[in-house]
Amino acid sequence: MSCEPAVVAPPEEAGCPQWVPQPDVLARAELLSERFERAYGRAPVGVWAAPGRANLMGEYIDYSGGMCLPFAHQYVTLTAAAPRTDGVLRALSLQDADESVADHRLRTTPVADIAPGSIGGWFGYAAGVAWGMQRVASGRSDHPVAIPELALAPDVGADLMVDSTVPIGAGLASSAALECSVALALFSLSTGDDAPDDRLRRALARACMDAENHIVGANTGGLDQTASLRSHAGETLALDCRDFDVARLPADPSVSGLTWLAVDTRAPHRLADGQYSSRREQCEAAAAVLGVPRLRDALPAHPTDDDAAAVLERFDTLLRAGANTEADPEGMRLRLRHSLTEMVRSVRIADQLSTAAPDWDLVGRLLVAGHESMRLDCQVTVPELDAAVTACLDAGALGAKVVGGGFGGSVIALAREDELDELAASVCSAFSDHGFRDPLFLTLNPSPAGRRIR
Repeated sequence: MSCEPAVVAPPEEAGCPQWVPQPDVLARAELLSERFERAYGRAPVGVWAAPGRANLMGEYIDYSGGMCLPFAHQYVTLTAAAPRTDGVLRALSLQDADESVADHRLRTTPVADIAPGSIGGWFGYAAGVAWGMQRVASGRSDHPVAIPELALAPDVGADLMVDSTVPIGAGLASSAALECSVALALFSLSTGDDAPDDRLRRALARACMDAENHIVGANTGGLDQTASLRSHAGETLALDCRDFDVARLPADPSVSGLTWLAVDTRAPHRLADGQYSSRREQCEAAAAVLGVPRLRDALPAHPTDDDAAAVLERFDTLLRAGANTEADPEGMRLRLRHSLTEMVRSVRIADQLSTAAPDWDLVGRLLVAGHESMRLDCQVTVPELDAAVTACLDAGALGAKVVGGGFGGSVIALAREDELDELAASVCSAFSDHGFRDPLFLTLNPSPAGRRIR
């Protein structure tokens, strides 16, 4: 789901740099409640908010079992909800900037009728969560065990209305924020529990993953949903995607005078259809050549650059020996090299965040290396993303990289707090020189996971 940011005026009208305002979540929740009552003729019983995410490292490796380093940011999607007793789910969205997102038409489906291929558009993300919760509850999901607390009784339904402060198309996980806010709302309506523990949050994240994988048809790996539901303020998750265990590491560089800056390039997503799934397929093919279930299994517990190089050399040897594969060898090797080196970079950044005094210069260099790998090996950047990274570095940022799946979206930079205006001006100048649209700027704070806010 794409969601419109709360920008007072279009950037071309307001001038560059244009900063996305910090969200007033409580005010948005109050407005959402009023609009809900106007639309449905009754007040919601509550409003639930779930954040989007940024990712310091670990792009395109969650489905390969790698370690990812996401944190929840302060921009959220909100869901107002009230229960129904007829097993019907109804939903409206306040977003109206993009007709593919919402057209103010009431969406309705019986919960029992939700199935792959049955629902399209943004409603698939919301309604699919109910289907995913039933799968996890019954043990039919990839979740390790059945979690019966997620089961929805046959008569459970809901009226929903959603709103969002997550920027549109920015690669900051607005779809996961939608899924997770709906999941928390449905779980609360079904159980009365507004404080699910980490075991239940892990199961709800799996339900959201199932919704995105099977109802929406996006073959993603669970990074975004885990960050949205299991993050803590001031911390990043060290997420082991082999088993979805997490460690929480300090990720607030402000004590060193630094901050996380996002540059929303506003680049149109180019050739993105099917590109995520094709890269996953290439990684799975490379794992088959190496004879491991997932690429992470080809590396030792604490991998180094030398370990990654050794696996790549073994892969080349197996191909020369005639390993059976139908995948394109060149593309497969590029994705393998990205995956292996990205896994090493994630471990190295996690090591730094685990210390009392992280080497932020090293973290910045690793961010840049990650972007170069996304550009050359994963091949998912576009000119706007590359120009934003270059301009950030030229203006003194310690590091910068594409965040999320690429093909448009945002860059995250590690920047000095007292140099943000100069950095933003540098990016604006570069974009003007290239004839690109004016970008948007956001400072990102590691923030709490999804929760009831009203």
